[in-house]
Amino acid sequence: MAAGDWLSSAGLGDANIAVAARTIQVAIHSSVKNMEVLGHPVIRGIMAKDAALGALMGELGVSVSLAALGQGKLASTAEGTEATPTNFSTTNSATVTPGRRAYARDVGDFGRALGEPMLRGDVDSVSALIAYEGLRLWFNDWLDRIVALATSATYEIGTTATALTWEEINEGVVAFKNRGAARGSALGFLSAKGANDLNADSLALGGAFQFTPEAAASVMSMQSGAFLGNRNGVDWFLSSELDTNTGDDMGIVLTEDAVLSKHARVSLPAEADQVLDLGMFTVEARRPGGGLSRLETVSHNAVGILDAEAFAAVRYLT
Repeated sequence: MAAGDWLSSAGLGDANIAVAARTIQVAIHSSVKNMEVLGHPVIRGIMAKDAALGALMGELGVSVSLAALGQGKLASTAEGTEATPTNFSTTNSATVTPGRRAYARDVGDFGRALGEPMLRGDVDSVSALIAYEGLRLWFNDWLDRIVALATSATYEIGTTATALTWEEINEGVVAFKNRGAARGSALGFLSAKGANDLNADSLALGGAFQFTPEAAASVMSMQSGAFLGNRNGVDWFLSSELDTNTGDDMGIVLTEDAVLSKHARVSLPAEADQVLDLGMFTVEARRPGGGLSRLETVSHNAVGILDAEAFAAVRYLT
């Protein structure tokens, strides 16, 4: 994404024209949907494990292996006979290496002086504007890279070049449960096309299905925001971050065990003009010259599939 600016003659500064009194407020846009899942239990679980991995102590990344525990069975063994020991083993190792992610804004001194009095609502000052945007910039990027893992998923729900159906969703959830992945909360993302496919399928099925709570919930309400409803224990949300693959949309279903995330918490040094440090990202102000402040939002992080059993792509015709 290209960084915009807030000069007196460009960007937000364009509002400084002698036409009429004006205020600046936050616009509605599709990425607002992302913020509706920021506090979801699955997201909180992934972030808690991210923090629990601790600081990178001299290494560039982190590797996690899954211990294969509790998969065997006791065997008949005669008195006085020692059982044959079985070695511990690990499976499905995942490695991530945090990389630097950044986004910058330029704020002109004159533009700030003229424009800041016009800010209203969630962004009543330049500092509030940068903090408000910084959180969204970080989460947009982090979530975008999580849903991009769909093209690397071992398991898929749905069929290539075919509209999504409730039968496929039901079968996919059974497959999750059969793999032992159904525990706790689950989170799913669909595009508007996938949501409309399921709505159409609800109407087509008719009969007893139309009277189920899930079918009733599939009738969209503005009051539910990006939340599409819960089906089989999966909280479904609309997303604009989903990727495509060979003509199909690639939604996802995951639990907190599915994704390995690691943020390297990089604190700014004393000489930096720190505007904000939320651990997952920082905002620094610099003065590159010409009466401008460059406000740079930076995060060092990486994501990958941790346990393929707890992650599935949802494939359906775009």
